[in-house]
Amino acid sequence: MSNTVVAGTKIPCRVSRTLDVGDFSMLHQLTWFNMAVHSNSEYAKNTWFKERSLAAPVIFVVADGLVHHADTVAYLLEQDGYEIYAYVGIDNVKITTPVLFGDTLTAEAEVVDFRATKNPNMNLLIYRNKCYNQRGQQVIEYQTTMMAKKME
Repeated sequence: MSNTVVAGTKIPCRVSRTLDVGDFSMLHQLTWFNMAVHSNSEYAKNTWFKERSLAAPVIFVVADGLVHHADTVAYLLEQDGYEIYAYVGIDNVKITTPVLFGDTLTAEAEVVDFRATKNPNMNLLIYRNKCYNQRGQQVIEYQTTMMAKKME
């Protein structure tokens, strides 16, 4: 086994995603984030960004989906003989720029730590994700902790 999963290792995020009106409607209805700033165009015209924006928890879901698309995290762990066992937590979430209709998001993730637990078959994977729009503005940053199990 190699030591691929170490602090500083880049997690390859191979896709970007443009969010359109249909995405906004579907995601907000699915999550019940229907506050006026997200669902009422007339109300949103009087906000500082002049149009509806994507709700912060929904931004997280899209950003994390970009990291896990095509099983990039699973493939990275597999190189060291581990597999994803559980999603443990999310910390230090910061929404830094609103996401608006037509924004294209791209993720840049890297390993912060990969360490043993008390259980010799389990490790903790901690990674940081920063997601950017097409203008290079960071829209979200957060840290995720996952449990990784040694493959048999």
